[in-house]
Amino acid sequence: MKPAALPSHPSPAASPWRRLMGITYESIILFGVIWFADYAFSALTQFKGEPGPLRHAFQAFTVLVLGSYFSFFWSDGRVSLPMKTLSLAVQTREGRPPGPLRAALRFGAALALPVAALAGGHLLSGWLYLLVPISWVWCMLDRDAQALHDRIAGTRLVNQTPPDRIRSVDV
Repeated sequence: MKPAALPSHPSPAASPWRRLMGITYESIILFGVIWFADYAFSALTQFKGEPGPLRHAFQAFTVLVLGSYFSFFWSDGRVSLPMKTLSLAVQTREGRPPGPLRAALRFGAALALPVAALAGGHLLSGWLYLLVPISWVWCMLDRDAQALHDRIAGTRLVNQTPPDRIRSVDV
């Protein structure tokens, strides 16, 4: 298979506002995905929310569903419906679509940063809860407008100009 040619000019990084719109839209879609997946888990295991090993399995299953969803849509040039609507794409630093492993690394970093802040806030000091949105705040301060998890994973979220044949009149 012939490797994809690098773009002649890099796509502009997504602005923090566009990222926030994407997070909001993606959350609406994920509500349905998680609801159905977790309903199936609960129905098959008779999990009713009580503490114990089944609760940990439920949480791991939910993270696995989210990781699969994002790794699929962030890799090999695919985009989710919110990303398509907002003309967003995940790329490597070289401008290529990331592979599944790099997309999974991006998801892991995006999940680990706020979880670490929540754990630190619970176990060490309540002030550490202020670090929960660190990755989003980071993109407002970063010279390339990249989020912290993008820096860690070697990826970037960019605006993509849709082809003229699908562009609406008012864009």
